[in-house]
Amino acid sequence: MIANYHTHTWRCNHAGGREEDYVRNAIARKFEILGFSDHTPYIFPGTYESGFRMLQNQLQDYCHVVRNLQKQFSGQIQIPLGVEMEYYPAYFNETLMLLRDAGIEYLLLGQHFVGNEINEHYSGKATGDESILERYCTQTCDAMQTGLFTYLAHPDLIHFRGDERTYRKHMRLICTEAKRCGIPLEVNMLGKMLDRNYPNPVFWELAAEEGCDVILGCDAHAPEHLLREDTERQLLAMIRSYGLNLLEKATLRNIK
Repeated sequence: MIANYHTHTWRCNHAGGREEDYVRNAIARKFEILGFSDHTPYIFPGTYESGFRMLQNQLQDYCHVVRNLQKQFSGQIQIPLGVEMEYYPAYFNETLMLLRDAGIEYLLLGQHFVGNEINEHYSGKATGDESILERYCTQTCDAMQTGLFTYLAHPDLIHFRGDERTYRKHMRLICTEAKRCGIPLEVNMLGKMLDRNYPNPVFWELAAEEGCDVILGCDAHAPEHLLREDTERQLLAMIRSYGLNLLEKATLRNIK
């Protein structure tokens, strides 16, 4: 592994550690690229504030810190400046303008909620409701069609406990659309580390059948997550077992 584009900071309220320590651990692992992609601020209506993402008034500091790291470690490692972002159609364009004005360099798609997060379904919450699964897949495909996202993080985040045939029918749509759009699918290391419902073997069978490109993502929420070579080895073995096409680096998509 020589590149990780999925790195968080303390601003999202569920990660920790100094940004510089993430960079130093990445250099220790001989990474060539460490992209920061903390949970984006999102412009919501009224007084609603999300509890798992940076606030709008933290965006300037986030960008300032990452740009300083780019200068500090120039010649040692590349440090692109990104965010992880959901596709909430009602609020997407206004938020995108905010990110463009701030100079964000790339977006990762992480569809943590179906619909949006205001009184809607969290994708990682177990459900047997086919309509929720279908909405997750449709919304994710719509997001990929914007052409703005560098890759799809933890595509198998949706925790569907219904019939496997139903899961395969809907989730295959994500794979076919990712293939059509040329968007890599992330095999998520944090899910493996924390024994979550993803990586889901059934999904990766589908991805292999559709010939999707994949990329490893640490989804680092602490500096030490970048040092988990054991998890990397396990997931590389899984990727090889399915015959998936692994990319070492991603091509960053311009959000302008």
